[in-house]
Amino acid sequence: MEEAYILLDLTLVILTAKVLEELMSRIKQPPLLGDLMAGILIGPTVFGLIKVTDNVKAIGWLGVVLLIFLAGLETNIEDLRKYSKPAILVAIGGVFATFSMAYIASIFLGYSWYTSLFIAVILAPTSVSVTVATLMELNMLRTKIGETVIGAAVADDIYAMILFGLVYSLLTGGSHIYQVSWIIAGLAVLASIFILLKKYSAGIMRILIGKSRLADAPYTHVLIVGLTIATMTAFFKLSPIVGAYFAGLALSPLLRSHHLESYYRLLVEFISPFFFVYAGLLLDPWSALVGLNLSKALETALVIVVIGVLGKVLGCGIAAKLSGFDARSSITVGIAMMPRAGVDLVIAVTGLSLGVLSMELYFSVLMLIYITSFTTPVLIKILLKRE
Repeated sequence: MEEAYILLDLTLVILTAKVLEELMSRIKQPPLLGDLMAGILIGPTVFGLIKVTDNVKAIGWLGVVLLIFLAGLETNIEDLRKYSKPAILVAIGGVFATFSMAYIASIFLGYSWYTSLFIAVILAPTSVSVTVATLMELNMLRTKIGETVIGAAVADDIYAMILFGLVYSLLTGGSHIYQVSWIIAGLAVLASIFILLKKYSAGIMRILIGKSRLADAPYTHVLIVGLTIATMTAFFKLSPIVGAYFAGLALSPLLRSHHLESYYRLLVEFISPFFFVYAGLLLDPWSALVGLNLSKALETALVIVVIGVLGKVLGCGIAAKLSGFDARSSITVGIAMMPRAGVDLVIAVTGLSLGVLSMELYFSVLMLIYITSFTTPVLIKILLKRE
């Protein structure tokens, strides 16, 4: 009977997601919004039909790793190198602006310096998955804006994890300083693997595929390499998204030589909705409302949402303008860096468990995730359609 309930959950997730994707497409909105809405509707926020089960969570993470892996495969390394400087500047601008604004605002709201530091770290990262899915839908991933945004988002993730390691160590008496060293070691290992894979992947894959008797060898061998590197990255306390992207980037010459794109796109179209539904399922505002001072919660949420949005739009947007983007493209880059739905939620849960964050602050983070996840795809579509 357990198998029936597992299949029921998975069927309900994909069925609801695809129905709402269809609805969003018909009203000329990004289908991604349908996935997020599906999680909110069938999750604890509205109907409470399913909880976050291990099955949905596991397939969800597989979906987002596949999505980012495909983004890496579709990225031209020369273009990325060309736009690496603006990408790094955009990431630094966004992290610096958001971190400093969040810290100052939190101090003014009356929070302690250590709580303010934690809030600042929560607001620093970007959830690249929402933006990547939107850019893919608009066929804008392999453009100057697309290459810059995904490069900046990956760098952003790395900066945020290092900041989290430092602040976590500071708040726990320095006993976890090894986390920062572990992250840096992971980056060094990832860089080494990237260089080796980029140099020798074609030859290695030619041998593996040539000796294999499986018809799907070109697809599965490349995918297994990507998943292995993403998994390894997670063990180094980095987001698996970082590993998935760099694995895809190193293997990108194989995409065209073996005609892999259509295969992976079909796979991503079916599996990636599980991640965005999972993101919607995680949002449970009712549990955060228990014992909440509503007026203070709303005041705090307003400040956190405004800082979370302005920090990225201004910080990333100004950095993009200084890097040579025109005004509209700079605003587009800033908006593309707004979404939160991944690392920040993990950090928020950690802060809640440590007693550093109050329920008001946790509620504020949930509101930031809701608002940025839903508005970013719509705003990007409006801005890019006008060009």
